[in-house]
Order: sequence, then structure tokens, then C-alpha cells
Amino acid sequence: MHDHQPRYLRYNSWHEGAPFSPCTADWTLHAPPIPPPPIHELENAVAAKTIAENPHLFKIVTPINVDCFEELLKTHLNRPFVDSVCRGLCEGFWPAGADTHIGVYPDTYDDSLPTPSDHHKATFLRGQCDAEVEKDRFSPAFGTTLLPGMYCMPVHAVPKPNSDDLRLITNHSFGSYSLNSMIPRNTHTTYPLDNLHLFGQILLASCGTGEVVVFKSDVAEAYRLMPMHPFWQIKQGVRVNGQLHIDRCGVFGGRRLGDFWVSFNGLATWIAREIKDVPDLQVYSDDSYGINPVDELTLYVPYSKLMPTKQFRLLSFWDEINLPHKEKKQLFGPILPIIGIKVDPNCLTYTLSLAARKDLIDELAKFC
Repeated sequence: MHDHQPRYLRYNSWHEGAPFSPCTADWTLHAPPIPPPPIHELENAVAAKTIAENPHLFKIVTPINVDCFEELLKTHLNRPFVDSVCRGLCEGFWPAGADTHIGVYPDTYDDSLPTPSDHHKATFLRGQCDAEVEKDRFSPAFGTTLLPGMYCMPVHAVPKPNSDDLRLITNHSFGSYSLNSMIPRNTHTTYPLDNLHLFGQILLASCGTGEVVVFKSDVAEAYRLMPMHPFWQIKQGVRVNGQLHIDRCGVFGGRRLGDFWVSFNGLATWIAREIKDVPDLQVYSDDSYGINPVDELTLYVPYSKLMPTKQFRLLSFWDEINLPHKEKKQLFGPILPIIGIKVDPNCLTYTLSLAARKDLIDELAKFC
């Protein structure tokens, strides 16, 4: 019967007793290691000289307690992968396959934009820059002229979706010598995200065991927690209010930078599932979610709040490795949106909101 269903149902039908699909945590057991910078990049004399002469500009910055993280992974079977992620957290990550085109692309290139004329946007950018400097993710300002080997990409203040608030965007795809053009698209390794088809299998397996709630927890500033290698940091110059800084961390929108976050969070999810007793935990980028018996609650002291016990264990583990999170993003209830779709685990239903359905129909009409 399943083989003869319409193709549009291939990810929207579930069969009780079917074997579970592999999840992101399972993927870490056979994932290939993240490669370090190639030797020819480390032998770039121009970049090496600037980095050596300006150590205050180039630092490995992450709040994650790497020693604790690594210790919790000591029983993980894929040692090359674990070692590569921990190395990246300590030495900085390098985008897989990146080639800065020494001798083809210029050694030094400034593609920054002037300060926005809009006062609100200019003020926002200055405030965001100050916050990044305070967190050590931006270097201190070092003048108005790039040093040899540096690149500078433009920054923008753009509205957040469905909000009047702004967010800082560094455009790594801008111009003839963009950073993203130095990085090949991923054509080999798949960095998976758990989906609602897998979650449906979990809901079916738990059916009949009693009423449950859904919980969802979000890591704060996910990509910004991933440090970049100094030989890539030198390409991440940013200019705000005329002053130059080095961005030391991963940038949302940088090609292949999601590889590092999915790899790290996949291992973190493996720890939560296998070591911290949060079975069946799923993860989609920076959102982790699962189900919990409705009457099993534990006081999470930092938020002074009773929370589902599995969510409590997850947040306690995050605290152990110093993974940041904010109270407003830690949600639970009988019905909860997961990846934009309302999940009712007790009625076994997924529902797209009326607004989302209207948006979908409008986009389909435009397409047609």
C-alpha cells in the first residue's frame, strides 16, 4: 500500500512499528571529520605576518567548556569526528574546501560600505558592534585602513521577519571577491537536520503511554559560538562607523559555516540522549525538542520555574558545558509549534496555522 501512495505523501505518512529513521545524533557516529586549514593557506606569508604581528586582533573565542564537552564524549565511537570538532573549538574552524586564491584574488580587499544615512540603522550598528566587542567576538577597533592580507565585507542593519526590530548582517556574498565565492558548495557530506517525519515516528511509539507535553529549547546565538581559524578571521574584517574590526566567530550566511554548528550540536544532542537521559531528543539547527509525561516536572532553579524533567536535564547539561540560552526561548505545552508547524502529541496531529496557509497559497499563486 505504501509503495503506491502519491509522491506528495512520501514524507507525510507514518506506520506504527516501522524502524526509526536515523537522526542527527546517529549521524555523528559515521560522520567524516571536519578538515583543518590546508597547508598552503597556513603558508600564506602575507597573512601569517599580519597575524603574528597583531595577536591582539586574532583570538579563539567561544563560551563553550571544551574540556567538559570532550570528556562527556569519551565513549563516542567516532573518534576522528569528535577530535576534529574539539580541535575546531580550540583552534578555530576552517570552511571546508575554502581557497583564498592567493595570486588570483587580491591579498587585501575592502568591500565595506559607508555608514548608513538612516540614523536609526547607524545607531543600531554601533550598538551591535559595541556588544560584539564586549563579548570579545569582534576585535577592538584598529583604525581605518586594512592591514596586509585582510578582507572587509559590508555590514547591514535589516528588519527581522514580522518585526520592527533590526538585526546585524555581514554579507559574505557581496562583490567580485566575496568570501563565499572562495568556498565551494557542499557536494559530498550531508549535514542533516531532524525533521517532523522522524518526530512523528517518536509520537507513534509513545502513543498509549499517557498524556505528554511537547518541549522546545533554543540555543542563543548559535553560529556566533563557533570560533573561526585566525587565517579565516583575517578575511572577516568589518567596518562600523568608519572603524575596522576583525570578526572572530562564525557568521550566519557564511557558506559552509553551518557545517560546524550542525557537527557540534549533533554531538551535544548525542550526549543529551546517551549520557544525560534525554532519549528521543531531536534537533533542527539550534532548536532541540521532544516530549515529556505531563506530570513529570522538575524545578529549574536559574529560571525559578517548573519545567518538563527532560527539558530540565537538557538545560542542566547545556549549563554544564556553558552553552548559552535565554528563558523566553525555552517553551513547553500540550500544543507547540515545531519548525513552524503546530504539534499536538496527544491527538497525533500536525497543523499549519491559518496565516502560514495563506502565505503558502499566496506564494503558490505567484509561482503559477
